[in-house]
Amino acid sequence: MAKRKSAAQVEARNKARELQAQFAALEETRLETATRAIALQKDLAEFDAETERLVQELRDKRARRQSEMQAQLGALAEEMLETKVSPSEAAARMGMTPAELRAARKAFNDAVRARAEASAPAAAPDAAPVPATPLPPTGAVPPAEPADGSAAATVLPQQSGPSEHDGGMAAVSGPPTAG
Repeated sequence: MAKRKSAAQVEARNKARELQAQFAALEETRLETATRAIALQKDLAEFDAETERLVQELRDKRARRQSEMQAQLGALAEEMLETKVSPSEAAARMGMTPAELRAARKAFNDAVRARAEASAPAAAPDAAPVPATPLPPTGAVPPAEPADGSAAATVLPQQSGPSEHDGGMAAVSGPPTAG
């Protein structure tokens, strides 16, 4: 016997409600999955940013340390050159190329310059520049008498032209010491 039209509609409606409930459950699952995925992406981005910050911190620390060590190497190069060896011999003795020796010396000089600039007092902007005292054209600069009565150093003029590197130490000679 054929079902009545209203019974078929009721059965169809019940079937539609079951399917609707299944779709709603699936939609809830999809929504929950999408929520977790978005939260995980945010956590991943934060982790990536923190990692990049730490890597940059390490790179900065490495660069500072390399600069310090390069300056120390430059100081050793200057010390080696003060023993009256040529730059190429100094480089060979130190296990470096002449280019590496020059780079180390430059790093040392840059570090010395930076420290000198950092420790120099800043001049007042409204202060007039102090005129330079002219030096005698030839010969040694006459020593000034210090206020405390100690012996003064004599500054010898710098010679031009190629010469062995003395590290700048030949330009200054102190008073003879008894002993």
